[in-house]
Amino acid sequence: MNENLQELNIKIFVFGTLRKKRRLDFYMDGGNYSGMHYTQGQLMKAENGSVYIDLNYKNAASLGELHYVNFCCLQRINHLEAVSGEFPKGYDLALLPIWKQKTPGEYTFKDEEKSYAFFYQRRNRPFQILDGDYTSDFDAVTEIKKYLTDSNNIITPEKIIEFYSKKLSNIKF
Repeated sequence: MNENLQELNIKIFVFGTLRKKRRLDFYMDGGNYSGMHYTQGQLMKAENGSVYIDLNYKNAASLGELHYVNFCCLQRINHLEAVSGEFPKGYDLALLPIWKQKTPGEYTFKDEEKSYAFFYQRRNRPFQILDGDYTSDFDAVTEIKKYLTDSNNIITPEKIIEFYSKKLSNIKF
């Protein structure tokens, strides 16, 4: 198996039941916890009980954890968030700006301290497939796997985020 699939090279921000000591934290097994982080947006609870971050709130912060995971862990999380019946099938893998929490309760959104991580975003609006061909629909996890397996070099978390950002530039939301 390709080494890139085993490397802990995928940064993922979790903010609900996947956090440490929460109901579904075992999905993160094999990953590396990297501390408390936050993002810009309001943590919300939907009518059906699912939790999501509304990114339209620029003056609010939502707290979560950053983990470094391998591709197998990402597949488990993806199954939970986007495929299984545990939650509504309304979440897509996306990129999110995050900041490391230095002091509990203090949130600054300084550009020079910002990094990016993957997270599962509530699917609340359709997106256009620019080439007009549904058979070429963008599946984030499949694209990440292809990127990881096609390289003979070890791929860093930053390279995966850069690759994903370029892929997203072809999708209009």
